[in-house]
Amino acid sequence: MSAPSRTAMTRTTQALVLTLVGATLVRLTLTDAYLRYVNAWMRWPLLVSGVLLVAVALARVLRADERSADEDGVTADEHLDGHVSRSAWLLLAPVLVVFTVSPPALGAYSAERSANELPASAAEGAELPLPASDGPLEIDVVDFVVRVQFDEARSLVGREVVVTGFVSGDEDGNWYVTRMDMNCCAADASANRIMVTGPAAEDAPERNSWVRVTGEWDPLDGGRPTSAMAASAVEPVEAPRNTYG
Repeated sequence: MSAPSRTAMTRTTQALVLTLVGATLVRLTLTDAYLRYVNAWMRWPLLVSGVLLVAVALARVLRADERSADEDGVTADEHLDGHVSRSAWLLLAPVLVVFTVSPPALGAYSAERSANELPASAAEGAELPLPASDGPLEIDVVDFVVRVQFDEARSLVGREVVVTGFVSGDEDGNWYVTRMDMNCCAADASANRIMVTGPAAEDAPERNSWVRVTGEWDPLDGGRPTSAMAASAVEPVEAPRNTYG
């Protein structure tokens, strides 16, 4: 095969890679699927990046066509007929995965292996007073965990709160209302979870199902503060648009 043919094939293969990656980014950001992997603010940068990658791919194909025709009078398509490496087509596999069986957001499996690993900086908001509320106060799972671990004023004592998350468990048969939290992307996500106790928690919901739990902080043995809630009500809910947070 002549040198021009190898060049044309390389450029087309590169263009294929760029197109697949760019199309995948565009596809993810046009739906809420991108929220499984990155924070919400990254939607527009990802969309712009995807469009630019597709544009660069098209430009490379056009340049390859022009150079091949100028050099030996044979188009890049004619060079490539039957000669594109089979391995190049394997690049379609990740795209098919994303388009057909896109991996779900992190759930119980991850949470059960790295729970409540809070950095020291998490203590900064722990002593802020809880807002006044006529009924149960809705708070984030991470807020509950932070206050249990760092709030010396014990602002959760006697306060009825509501938390929402998915169900995870442990080897002792306990179950937890759980939420994953990310700084940038799913790779740095950490799990925060609250053990659910009391009569309302006797029948554990299905693992990875989403629940809304109402109750009060349960200090358990009264020793080291433990993230546990004595539940007065547990009700199933739909998973939110963004499962992190």
